[in-house]
Amino acid sequence: MVSPRSLLTIATTTVVALTTVAPAPAAASPRTYRVVDLGTLSGGDGAATAMNDHGDIVGWSTVASGARHAVLWRHGVITDLGVLPGDTDSEAVDVNEFGDVAITSFGADYLTRAVLWRNGHLVDLGTLGGENSVAIGVNDRGQVLGTSDPAAEMSHRVLWRNGSVTDLGLQYFYEYTADVNNAGDVVGGWNVPPRDSPCTCVGGLLHRGVLTQIGSEAIGINNRGQVVGAANGRAFRWQNGTLTDLGTLGGGWSRATAINDRGDVVGESTTTAQWRPFLWRDGVLIDLTTRGVLETDVIEDINVRGRLVGARVNRPVLFR
Repeated sequence: MVSPRSLLTIATTTVVALTTVAPAPAAASPRTYRVVDLGTLSGGDGAATAMNDHGDIVGWSTVASGARHAVLWRHGVITDLGVLPGDTDSEAVDVNEFGDVAITSFGADYLTRAVLWRNGHLVDLGTLGGENSVAIGVNDRGQVLGTSDPAAEMSHRVLWRNGSVTDLGLQYFYEYTADVNNAGDVVGGWNVPPRDSPCTCVGGLLHRGVLTQIGSEAIGINNRGQVVGAANGRAFRWQNGTLTDLGTLGGGWSRATAINDRGDVVGESTTTAQWRPFLWRDGVLIDLTTRGVLETDVIEDINVRGRLVGARVNRPVLFR
C-alpha cells in the first residue's frame, strides 16, 4: 500500500488559458437519434450508466422482488450480473473495452462493497480495513477506481488491480471521485487547504500523484487526457492547460458530464427556461432536444461511435 502523503502533492502553479467557442451553425448538427429501450429483467425500472466502444452497455434493472441488480446488455441480450453472497442489491457503474464491469454491491445496514465482474465471476475487491467500499470506474488495464474505508477513518480514493490496492489518499468532506482513464489518471473534486467551511473545493486531475486544479468540477476524462466538467457555472473541456468554454443553450449555466476518445462531450445546459441535454462536437454546441432526446432524458455516457446511453422515465435506453 502506498502512503497517501507520498502520492498526493498539489501542483503549486497551474497555467490555464480560457477560450470561448461560439456555437456553429445548426447545419453541422448530427442526424436525429433513434431511441432504443434496452429492456429490463422483470419489466420494471432500470437505467443504463456506461457503455464501451464495442457497444457493451451496463447499468441496473429491478428483479421480481423489486431489488436492483447490476446488468450487462450485449448484442440485444440482458445478463443479470448478480450480487455478492448475502447482499440484496447491486449497480454496475462502468465497463471497459474487455467487458470487465465495475459494480457496487449493497448489503444489510447500508454496507457496500466494490466488485469487479469478469468472465462471469464476481470478485469482491475488499476494503482498506473498514466496512465499506464503492466502485466508480474501470479502465482497460483492469484498474478499478473507487473509495474504501480504512478502520475508523473516512473513505480514501483507491485503485484496485489484480488483488492489490493503491491508496490515493483521504477523501475529505465535500470531496468526490468521478472517473479514471487508461493511464490511471483520476478526476474528481478536492477540498484544498486550508479545507475550511465553506468548502475550498476545486475540480482536479490527479496524475502520478500530482494534483492539477481544473475548474470547480471535474467530472469526466478520456484516454487523451481531456477533462470535462464545469467552471464558474459553465461547461468546459480542458487539455494541456487550456480550458475551453463550451457555452450554453441560451441560459446562464451549463455542465459537461462525459467525454469520448474523439473529444465529443455530453452534458446539460439551461435555456432561458429549463435544463436540456447537449452534445458538443467539433466546436458545435447542439441542443439534443432538437435531435430526438427529451428534456427529461438522463444522458450518462457517450462512446466513440457517438452513441449515448441513459434513462427515459425510469427505463434504460440507447440513443443511436
